[in-house]
Amino acid sequence: MKRIALALALILQASAGFAACRGIDYRDHLPAAARAHLDREMAATPFSEGNHWVATKGGRTIHVIGTMHGGDARMAKVMRTLRPALRSAQAIYLETSDQDMQRLDPMPPALARSFLLPQGRELRQLLPPDAWRRFELTARVAGANLETMNRMQPWAISMFLVQSGCRPYGFGLRRGLDDRIADFARRKRIPLGALETPEQALAAIASLPLRDQARMLELELQLVQSDKPEDATPVEAYFDQSVWTSFVLAPWISAQYSSFTHAETKRLWAQYNRRLLDQRNIRWMKVIQAARQDRFVIAVGAAHLPGKNGLLNLLQAKGFSLSRAPW
Repeated sequence: MKRIALALALILQASAGFAACRGIDYRDHLPAAARAHLDREMAATPFSEGNHWVATKGGRTIHVIGTMHGGDARMAKVMRTLRPALRSAQAIYLETSDQDMQRLDPMPPALARSFLLPQGRELRQLLPPDAWRRFELTARVAGANLETMNRMQPWAISMFLVQSGCRPYGFGLRRGLDDRIADFARRKRIPLGALETPEQALAAIASLPLRDQARMLELELQLVQSDKPEDATPVEAYFDQSVWTSFVLAPWISAQYSSFTHAETKRLWAQYNRRLLDQRNIRWMKVIQAARQDRFVIAVGAAHLPGKNGLLNLLQAKGFSLSRAPW
């Protein structure tokens, strides 16, 4: 179960930012052109700001809460604000459930396919020689088994081994907002539901074309071995209730510290967001619409809220009225 829990935690982090870190907020270091681009993108993105919204339609009320899966001491204040909405809910729906994750111990063969390359394929075949040398160095430093890594899909290696994000610090790092909400629900005996199974979450990222997975890994290897400062933008943007700014800036930041063009990084991030955000949101809407309760909470990674295919816009398209709520 620990392997599944780690994999899910890493995937979920990808859709809501990382735990607090001692890096820099790139929003404070943008040239004028990049700042103007960011402002345009945020203005054009539906529901680009806000971590707590209320959707109403007829007699149905849904509180939609954007979470961060990594912990931060500031979560305690957020929970105090959210408790009234949570307490009034007939059910609370998270991305996945603890029970579903526990039943996957040991990992079944069908799930292992989400981590492993197809029979006969190797990572060294997917990466150019320079990227393979970078990977070998990273694997040796990490003490990883090179032959085992050679059989894994690039997305899994990127999340398990490379990770160019922040080093966490502070109190409460193991208690993201999802965990705090789930603990609250159990204490108050509020039923907990799930929008997807662990298999569906893993399949979403494993569905990325292998060539794009390999390019993303190559990019991550360049970034982790560059002089790129740790990126505090996702977590700080989350607490500013504008997490989408970190997703708009990700291609630009990546291009500054790698040999990749901005166009290529933008394409890769767009592909990644389609699989990890858009397609899952559309699938989750079926579960939300089928919910039997009249008053319930949806608590998911904050990056699932904004955008044309964000949950808020999808709810609005189904006739719900949206209003921003305290967070």
